[in-house]
Amino acid sequence: MVTLVPPRAAPGFSLIELMVTLAVLGALLMAVTPLVRDWMLDTEIRNAAESISSGLNRARAEAVRRNEPILFSLVSNDAQPGTLDNTCTVSSTSPSWVVSLDNPAGQCGQPLGTTTGTRLVARHARGDGSPGVTLEVRDASCGNATGQAQVLFNGFGRAQPVPAPIRCIVVKHPGSSTSRTLHVVLNIGGTVRTCDPAATDPRDTRRCLVN
Repeated sequence: MVTLVPPRAAPGFSLIELMVTLAVLGALLMAVTPLVRDWMLDTEIRNAAESISSGLNRARAEAVRRNEPILFSLVSNDAQPGTLDNTCTVSSTSPSWVVSLDNPAGQCGQPLGTTTGTRLVARHARGDGSPGVTLEVRDASCGNATGQAQVLFNGFGRAQPVPAPIRCIVVKHPGSSTSRTLHVVLNIGGTVRTCDPAATDPRDTRRCLVN
């Protein structure tokens, strides 16, 4: 007697299972995409804040090391992303910066060195890790815009009153749905600190303090 064995189903997904799987993946992707985008924009904000803080600290350290005035300047950048050319002017809204012994306006593309031109010590161009970030320079309370774009450090590392120094730089990204910002704060003594105005817990080391 011959026993008939029913045919086994072919391995794999059925069309309905495949459609359901794709629908679920699509829904997950739509839910995650805004979070990934905000994370990327927050990374740009953090990169720009860290770069500016590093530039200010570099200028202060150079002033102390050389025992002579060193200028930190925020400058515009009309060149290719990640580079500076000689078209730059001081700007309180650009994350590009230079550290120099003289006013760098119109000469930011010169080679680094301390013997010719504006004697550039260091520089950082917009587009290097933070292409879409914008800045607003404010007063010591971080409340009112001032438009200042430079800080002159003396040989003791203190910010000089002339030109009126940057006191607070608000770093943001116009495309961020969370409207997150970071503050780079400079006190007259020359100390630089990056803080998060959204951190309100007194125990949080990221909290912004009154300058």
